[in-house]
Amino acid sequence: MSVNVLVLFYSRYGETEKLALAAGVGAIQMRANIRLRKLPDLTDAETIRRDAQWSENLARMNKDYIAPRDIDVEWADVLILAAPPDRSAEMEQYLGSAGESLNGKLAAVLGTFSAAAERAGLTIVPPGSEIESSDQALNYGRHAADSGRSKKPANASSRT
Repeated sequence: MSVNVLVLFYSRYGETEKLALAAGVGAIQMRANIRLRKLPDLTDAETIRRDAQWSENLARMNKDYIAPRDIDVEWADVLILAAPPDRSAEMEQYLGSAGESLNGKLAAVLGTFSAAAERAGLTIVPPGSEIESSDQALNYGRHAADSGRSKKPANASSRT
């Protein structure tokens, strides 16, 4: 039985992107279907332009990823959410604006916004420990996908 995993992240310099990708690879290793989506920046363009590394990473990531769509959440059985500990505003805004679509979905949280995820109606898959490395994120992605598969009814058809 297949499980659909939406990997949704916010990253400025690429470190959180790496963790999100590692968690996504873990989900793939568990035979999950994944979609990768990047949250848009809330910061104004001038501030981003003044930071060369941020500006360069943003240009690259905007080529590699699209923003999440409502249909992505509908498709997903599990969400993997990642944002840097010091920049969770983008994720918190997304969670606050997603409405009822998140209710009851499983979520793996890489960051400090678990309370916001729970307020949005998500059920958090506990990581077991703080996720600080790609290896830990990979294992967390595996665990999240496996949890989603376990929760899915046996007769549920795969939505692709």
